[in-house]
Amino acid sequence: MQIFANNHKATATALLVLAGITMAGCSNSNRPALTEPVQVKAAETTPAKGDTDDMTAANESPAPTEYNKLTPDEERIIVGKGTERPFVGEYTDLHDAGTFVCRRCNAPLYSSKQKFESHCGWPSFDDELPGAVRKDLDLDGMRTEILCENCGGHLGHVFAGEGFTKKNIRHCVNSKSMKFYPEGTPLPPVVKKAE
Repeated sequence: MQIFANNHKATATALLVLAGITMAGCSNSNRPALTEPVQVKAAETTPAKGDTDDMTAANESPAPTEYNKLTPDEERIIVGKGTERPFVGEYTDLHDAGTFVCRRCNAPLYSSKQKFESHCGWPSFDDELPGAVRKDLDLDGMRTEILCENCGGHLGHVFAGEGFTKKNIRHCVNSKSMKFYPEGTPLPPVVKKAE
């Protein structure tokens, strides 16, 4: 593979030098002289068979169009609007700095700065990131359901008037509806499903 690449580059260079000499010798008053060297771009060369998959993976990062694969329990909660048991969620007692994103589509939902201890058994937040959460009347007709604005995945419910924080709001969120990224960690690309 390396020998082929070196021979290919040498051949391309020789052709370019020859073309430059020929153009310089054939120039006329209507054609500008070749003053800058011609460069062959990597994309113009033909890769050896079997190398195309590696090049595509290294050079292209297409935006994902399929939601993240969910476990059956995550799907029961996010798609089926279920609830995980209290006091067992992986983020209930988490106090690290960072960002919580939707487990289904990676859309940022909450900052750790908005998280507080409510002792209710689920992660609690007194606000969402701007434009991240949609609020709908729950199927029970009494509570307010919260969903990811981007993909519509079920997050939990929001309650007002409990007095836990100055904002007097509590987003009660299932841990399985989110993924946590510590502060300083790059967030994954948001999945915008193809329409």
